[in-house]
Amino acid sequence: MRRDQRSREKIIEAAASLFHQRGFQPTSLDDILERSEVCRSNFYYHFRCKEDLGLEVLARQAERFETGIIRGILEDESESPRRRLARVFEGVATSVRAEAYRNGCPFGNLAAELGGIHPEFRRRLSVFFRRWEDAVERCLREGVARGEFRRDLHTRRLATAFISQIEGAVLLTKTHGHGGPVEAGAQAMLTLLESR
Repeated sequence: MRRDQRSREKIIEAAASLFHQRGFQPTSLDDILERSEVCRSNFYYHFRCKEDLGLEVLARQAERFETGIIRGILEDESESPRRRLARVFEGVATSVRAEAYRNGCPFGNLAAELGGIHPEFRRRLSVFFRRWEDAVERCLREGVARGEFRRDLHTRRLATAFISQIEGAVLLTKTHGHGGPVEAGAQAMLTLLESR
């Protein structure tokens, strides 16, 4: 990797970590420069402003999520739909536990902080959450078709509720400092789906 590309990656990596830990607005450009060990002129060689960097961080995180959760779990037809949904909860539980329940969801955090005041962040976050909802809905439909889930499920509404529940549970883990809300959410949502 070329030196200028390494500097760009260091900036993105430092910003992603700081935005997740502290929030976008409380993180200053000086914080990012200090963490990345990159000089100001080098930053402006790669990014026009902090907002452009934030959008790049969001794009990277969304792509990782797409690879790991959507394609890696929700679209993995080698497992049953119920098992795939359970694995999403397991992944969330592992992630929040690894951060000692302190940081929350990077997407949910950005949505809460910037969704109401920054149109481009709101638009991109809406696209991200819609893609996640679409993947959950496809999984739910497959479960219904296989007789694994209840036939009376409204799959679109439930997909939205599934993601809302996860985001709310992650917020509560951050508030309470333990994983109980994710575990309770997993049990309640998966029980709700079961075929009668």
